[in-house]
Amino acid sequence: MPEGFGFHSPPPMRVVATAGGAGAGKSTLVRALTGRDPWARLPSGRVLALVDRAAEAVLTSVATAEAVVFVVAADQEWSAQLAVQLDALHALDIRHGLLVVTRADLADPGPVLRRTRRAMATGALGRIESAVVSARTGAGIDRLRLVLDRLAATLPPPPEVPVRLWADGCAEAGAEDKGVLVTGTLLAGSIEREAELAVGAQDRRLRVGGLESLGRQVSAMSAPARITVHLPEAQPDESFTGAALVTPGRWRHVDVVDVRLRPLPGRKLGGVHGHLELGLGSARQPVFLRVLDGDIARLRLSEPLPLRIGDKALLRGCDQAPLRSGAEVLAGCTVLDILPPELATEAQLAARGLELMSRSAIPNGGDELRRRGLVKAGDLLAMGCALPVAPRAGDWLIDPAKLDELCRRLAALVRARAREQPHDPGVPKAEAVALLALPHRRLLEPVARAARDLGVRINQGRLVLTEGGTELPLPVRQAVEKLRAELVSSPFSAPEADRLAALRLTPKSLAAAVRTGLLLRLADGVYLGPDAVERAVAVLCALPQPFTVAAARTALGTSRRVAVPLLELLDTRRITVRLPDSRRRIRPEHD
Repeated sequence: MPEGFGFHSPPPMRVVATAGGAGAGKSTLVRALTGRDPWARLPSGRVLALVDRAAEAVLTSVATAEAVVFVVAADQEWSAQLAVQLDALHALDIRHGLLVVTRADLADPGPVLRRTRRAMATGALGRIESAVVSARTGAGIDRLRLVLDRLAATLPPPPEVPVRLWADGCAEAGAEDKGVLVTGTLLAGSIEREAELAVGAQDRRLRVGGLESLGRQVSAMSAPARITVHLPEAQPDESFTGAALVTPGRWRHVDVVDVRLRPLPGRKLGGVHGHLELGLGSARQPVFLRVLDGDIARLRLSEPLPLRIGDKALLRGCDQAPLRSGAEVLAGCTVLDILPPELATEAQLAARGLELMSRSAIPNGGDELRRRGLVKAGDLLAMGCALPVAPRAGDWLIDPAKLDELCRRLAALVRARAREQPHDPGVPKAEAVALLALPHRRLLEPVARAARDLGVRINQGRLVLTEGGTELPLPVRQAVEKLRAELVSSPFSAPEADRLAALRLTPKSLAAAVRTGLLLRLADGVYLGPDAVERAVAVLCALPQPFTVAAARTALGTSRRVAVPLLELLDTRRITVRLPDSRRRIRPEHD
């Protein structure tokens, strides 16, 4: 990238693309507005970047600009090329623009102006302002600057979303600089020199070596802006045209989306199942469309793209040449869902179409969470949604209604297991995750916490009934309560085998007591109260550190039969550290 001087404070910029047929005088008009600069300075002081491309490349530039200047010549007839471009503007639902009739010195502009107005009347550009000029004589150019200034003032502020720069130009950086230069219109976010951008479904990271805007070097640029990005780590022969450079980790490259169709007048898509071409940003690719219901359809893309709810695209017949003069635009579409569910049956397809009929194309995190029940925060952000206030488990958000449902199901599972297997009543955590069909094991913890009021708790890796809700047989429960009472005064004096036999506590009944949280098992035949670990830590913290097994046994007032497995349990739970000389110390966080 050539050396230059940067803006300390870049002037306010808006980006407008030109459209119109070949020979309409677009380039001459742009030169009349910009002179030798790559931009036009408007009466208010705003800077207007004008993207002027050949007629066959117009549809890419207008799809990535803030507004369009639709140029027609007073001395030319209406053409198929103009009709295709106007269809594309309608399909993309472009709402900001200006109609300019050029070459007014060669013919009466009235008939062309009226004809173009009629053609625009069916779309969102039907009420845009118009101007009549002669670039050769300069007539109307000053008024055109005023009208362009009014247009720039009406453009909405850039959306507050991460960067997505659709590349519409790419060139080798040159002999002195490595890599490539990628050009595009920055419609959202900011890019800084030395920052990273990602490209492609594999999230390939590329460093920004430099930035250029309006012909000058800049250290950073915020939307809206027309910019060139130097990617020194890219290979010189790589082409990024049609790709998007995005903020790393903030977009999802997807290849299946659900959309709302906007068929152009006279071009119905009802019942269509087949291949079309998608135009979105600077990307052009084949897609397979299946209508689900009315104007709702599912698109399967040939290559993943970084999309968001609300994105707008156009569709045309895939068997035609790339979008240029003569290609028929069939419809526009708006993205409703970038992470849709799989649909296996006709009934599911019909139900999905019906559900999407009332779906808004405005991203809403609360609505998405209610629909999905469980969703990753990163996925909501990638959809374009703000994060709602909701229970969380790591990156996962849980809809409160879904949490209530999962709590009830978990409690029912645990109660059923207690009835069916009274001597082995717990549900292992891994099994509970599978039975509840949770997409990640981390989600079980908040569900179990919320289910405490329903009599469920986690004990030693299993979901069990709380003491008040346990269904141990009455004789077993009474025997366990006697044992617990004996342990109150001597918490580390584990009962011997003869005492357990006298209480008629078999290995199965003892296992049930452990799994319901009434006892703690240290080893075969060695049982203490459930609070033994906490009480042991309190005693051992008072010892000089580190300490021996003998010192621990004396302090706890117990035997080696109890002290050794108890200390091993503390090691496993990372409460103590065993040193090379077999002494132990309490970890600082437990001291």
